[in-house]
Amino acid sequence: MDAEMRERLSLAGLTGSDLDWLESFGCDDARVPKPRASEIADYRRREAALNASVAALTFAERGESREGRLAAAIGAKVADAEDEAQGADGED
Repeated sequence: MDAEMRERLSLAGLTGSDLDWLESFGCDDARVPKPRASEIADYRRREAALNASVAALTFAERGESREGRLAAAIGAKVADAEDEAQGADGED
């Protein structure tokens, strides 16, 4: 992650720990790790901050931006984890 992206994300509310987490998988939306149940709130917070960082962009620009792709991937991982948890609980 370059210094400019780091600054944008810091201004959007991500902590140093969040930035380190993003860098742990190279800020690659295809490599976002699956969250454990205890991590869901952190994932949602990160997703919200990433979305806030691209709020001024058009829909197409968001999809092309690294932050927008990361936000979408994080949201998808949360949804998958929640679907799995519901299935494990026997809910439909």
